[in-house]
Amino acid sequence: MANYYVASNSNNAEGPYSFEELEALYKEGKILSETLVCPEGGQEWLSFGKVYYLTKNTNRKAEEKETERQPKKSFVEVLLDKSEKRREAFLNEREEKRALLKIQELNEQEPLKITVERMFQVVGAMTIIAGIVLFLSNFYHHQFPLAFIYLLSGAFSCLGCFWCAKVLTLLQKIADKK
Repeated sequence: MANYYVASNSNNAEGPYSFEELEALYKEGKILSETLVCPEGGQEWLSFGKVYYLTKNTNRKAEEKETERQPKKSFVEVLLDKSEKRREAFLNEREEKRALLKIQELNEQEPLKITVERMFQVVGAMTIIAGIVLFLSNFYHHQFPLAFIYLLSGAFSCLGCFWCAKVLTLLQKIADKK
């Protein structure tokens, strides 16, 4: 692009300025559309408004010519492009719906709750099983009194664990109500 000189109030020429710099000065209000500018190496002084208008129009026309040079699509290609876009949009919608359904299914499933109450119940079940195993082992070795002690201790331990689990459940319900 050409450089321009700007006429100042003191009858001096300032510059050279590129068109972009002049445009910035114009937008800042430092020069007006009536301000005289002269292209570098030129003899004629023109108003900046005229130069601005001519330069913008030639840039716009050059862009229009460039778009005209690009090969135009046939009617069939345009229709195919539109149908392709619709198909992609439809597929994206289907995928989004599937993802939403999957998320809803996962939200509806109740997660595995590991609570203290559940742990007491597991420990209680393990104590009754251990009591039965020790009872059978000692009964096999003819230690009847010891076998019954193991069986009773396993049963009472199981009962105690289940009782603690029940108490914790009731306390949790009371805490949730408040």
